[in-house]
Amino acid sequence: MMNNTATREGNRMNVPIWKRELSINTQQLVTMALLVALDIVLSRFGSINLWNTRIGFGFVPIVVAGMLLGPFKAAVTAAVADIIGALLVPTGAFFPPLTVTAVLRGILYGIMLKYVPEYLSRVIDDPKKYQKAWIGVCAATTLFDQLAFGMLLQSYWLSLLYGSPYTGMMASRVLQIAILIPVEFVVLVFLPRLTDKLQPFLQSNKKGR
Repeated sequence: MMNNTATREGNRMNVPIWKRELSINTQQLVTMALLVALDIVLSRFGSINLWNTRIGFGFVPIVVAGMLLGPFKAAVTAAVADIIGALLVPTGAFFPPLTVTAVLRGILYGIMLKYVPEYLSRVIDDPKKYQKAWIGVCAATTLFDQLAFGMLLQSYWLSLLYGSPYTGMMASRVLQIAILIPVEFVVLVFLPRLTDKLQPFLQSNKKGR
């Protein structure tokens, strides 16, 4: 994330992380609701949905939630979007463990794309070095998300749901993972250009207190 975002949040660094995570203002609540709706649209209508595969940009709203709101609110956003989407626009049987993966992804995005950049902005002054570090963070986040969650964990849940062999389920998802790794990486690298502009809106309530 860009250095100017970290600078704007400098006065919040002394607030304990748990307080930052559990506190919520009206703008953040509205943002979470909008991201839930956008996630449902992109995941259920704007993606290729098969019984064991989903290729699309449904991950973007949760990435935005992680960047803007942190791991707790991103996890809540992901869980609500997954449950409501599965109930209103089902693409298969509703299986709660699949929601666990969505929650874990929200936590991952919040930690790696909000708090890690905040730390990097305090220890790296050179913009070029910071940008290289940010690219490394995006690469690590993408690979962990797609390989640990998308390939290993999600394949395990699907093998339980459909009674399919685990290794066969993983093999059937290789194409999805191969497509989503570069897509997610590019989105993560460039998305802060948008989220940086939204930060003042989300913090306006706090500034007025």
